[in-house]
Amino acid sequence: MLFILIIGISMALSTSGSPAIENHSPAQVLRYDLETANMPNSYKFSYDSSDGTSRTEEGAILNPGTPDAALNVLGTVRWYDDKGQLYEMSYKGGKRGYQTIIKKIS
Repeated sequence: MLFILIIGISMALSTSGSPAIENHSPAQVLRYDLETANMPNSYKFSYDSSDGTSRTEEGAILNPGTPDAALNVLGTVRWYDDKGQLYEMSYKGGKRGYQTIIKKIS
């Protein structure tokens, strides 16, 4: 179940994180790391792509096996817009909701 949630979040953020730029080939993944040794209790992943986008995320179940169990997620996504401006979105999700901070880097 947690794995399905991770994949769903990954797909949603990765497709919205890269702008469509005309006359450019699709970005290639240059580096991808995934740690699942502690699944289903925690995970980590990160990637960098040829168009300058990148993402890191880690998640963990807090209080597993109890009525207070909750998924806690932290991550960062970086991307360039069609004008070449670099943006970064940091996000945090947990028992108290989902929060994002988006800032222009350059």
